[in-house]
Amino acid sequence: MFVAGDRIFDGKNFRRGTLEIQAGHIKAFRPAREGVALITPGLIDSHLHLVNLGLDLQGLQLRDCQSQGEFVQAFREYSQTGSKGWITGRGWDQNKLGFTPTRQLLDSLCPDRPAVLTRTCGHVVVVNSKALEMAGIANSTEIVGGVLRRDSSGELTGILEEKAVNLVTDVIPQPDSATLYSALVAAIKYAQSYGITGAHTDDRGQVKDYLSLWGLYYRVTQSYPLRVQLHYTITCPEDLRDYISLRAELQDTAFVYKGAAKIFLDGSLGAGTAALVEDYSDDPGSRGVLVYDDCTLREIVTIAEEYGIQLAVHAIGDRATEQFLRILEEVRGLKPGPIRHRLVHFQVTNISQINRAKALDLAIEIQPAFLRTDMHWAESRLGYTRLQTSYCWQTMDNAGLYLSGGSDSPVEEINPWLGVAAAVTRQDGKGNFASAWRKDESLGLERALSLFTSSAAGLAGWQQLGSVSPGKIADLAIYSQFDPGNLWGTRPNQVLVQGNIVYQR
Repeated sequence: MFVAGDRIFDGKNFRRGTLEIQAGHIKAFRPAREGVALITPGLIDSHLHLVNLGLDLQGLQLRDCQSQGEFVQAFREYSQTGSKGWITGRGWDQNKLGFTPTRQLLDSLCPDRPAVLTRTCGHVVVVNSKALEMAGIANSTEIVGGVLRRDSSGELTGILEEKAVNLVTDVIPQPDSATLYSALVAAIKYAQSYGITGAHTDDRGQVKDYLSLWGLYYRVTQSYPLRVQLHYTITCPEDLRDYISLRAELQDTAFVYKGAAKIFLDGSLGAGTAALVEDYSDDPGSRGVLVYDDCTLREIVTIAEEYGIQLAVHAIGDRATEQFLRILEEVRGLKPGPIRHRLVHFQVTNISQINRAKALDLAIEIQPAFLRTDMHWAESRLGYTRLQTSYCWQTMDNAGLYLSGGSDSPVEEINPWLGVAAAVTRQDGKGNFASAWRKDESLGLERALSLFTSSAAGLAGWQQLGSVSPGKIADLAIYSQFDPGNLWGTRPNQVLVQGNIVYQR
């Protein structure tokens, strides 16, 4: 098989040439005069939730709701169809809606069925009274590392944040095996339609038993091939010890690989639960939610360092980042260690933290597409000064940090070209520029593409993926049209996994 491209992105630079593909690998890279508009390595998303995405594609979707009227209409239409059990949905954002949904609103729409609607970030839910009852939550309920919001009279509003979310989600019946299978198939097909052939995914929020989750991916990828690094979410030192034992029982396959131990240190900026060093500019007295005390996190880091287990540490706020950097420095010193840990998001930060992350040889998983949404309200949350060292990808890149790109789907659309476009243009897709930053923090096109190819592959240890050269596996995305002035509109015509066509537009 031969395929020629006017532009072939090899993982670092653009070239022109013809690829000869044989036995699932790139056999040769030869000169060519003309060809399709663009060929890239198969794109790799280094941070998402594939099963969650698949379930969301089948459930109540609130991402596009722009008002209370649209929210209510979507809820009513969905609640009148399907089963009569729990109503679950995702995607609401009070910044778009102009209001925050409450228990009272959901009670008026659905008093008899438990309803749990997850904010777009995944760190906050709104529930109705029936869901509170099913979860055994009362006005007096409290939980360490979580928040149950109350109104001025002390009554629960139905808003649950961080670990409080688990109080409800833990009592929702788990999807059956057929539902999970169809959800994962839908997610993989959807990902492939955007040129994605690999993903680092965290799905224990949907399938708590890791061996069952591994088996699900093994079965599905036999027929719907996608390379996945399967993370293991932990909440305590005992979870990490369990994962260490499980890893010894599992062998990587051609498509399913053991991943990092994932831990959430804080929430999201949009929900006001990201842990900040200073108060939120638009909410004086609030500094977000720090999920773990130092003692617990120190034990987790110590175990990870001892056993060589990579941690993927969710830290959006600078206080959460500071906690992890400080504890890692205490455990290993300000130097690289036996394993390269990941900081997921690293969104609100400062120059000192950037330099310390480099000294510790951390990998940084950024989500450029977040800027498309956050640029419209981030300054109100953080203030002008703190904003300047937030979402600062060029500064991070110039500091020599290892950067990879992800979508955090279903938080944002899975389409990696939205992330590439945001990294290159610092725009929201409607021509609005992120003008609140005094310094250009954009990346060049080649660097932005490398986040979703060679960098994401390297972070997973996939040495035969993420680049285009003789001997590499032929996971490729082929584009008949490509306009660098309209990166948002880029879609592949054909996607190959190991030289076989898995998507054709």
